[in-house]
Amino acid sequence: MGSISFMNVTLKNNRKLLKNGKRKPFTKMNGGSGKIQTYKPYSLPKLQPHILRRIRRKVKKENRKLFIKKLLIAIVVLMLLLLWLTQL
Repeated sequence: MGSISFMNVTLKNNRKLLKNGKRKPFTKMNGGSGKIQTYKPYSLPKLQPHILRRIRRKVKKENRKLFIKKLLIAIVVLMLLLLWLTQL
C-alpha cells in the first residue's frame, strides 16, 4: 500500500512542477524544441594543410601514449589479481 501512495505523491508533485510557470513540458525532448536559437554559430577558421597534419600527428601521439599507459596499468592489475588468486 505504501509504495502506491508514494507513486501518487510523486506524480502529483511532478504535475505541480509542470503547471508552475517556470517549467514547460517537452522542452528537453528532441534537443529542446521549445527554444529559439538566438546565438550566432561559431565558424572555425580555415587552417593550412601542414598545420592540420601537425595537429593530427600530435593527437595520434598523445592517444598512443595514453593507450600504452592504460594497457600497462591493466596488465599490472591483472598480474596482481592472478598472483592474489594463486595465493589462496
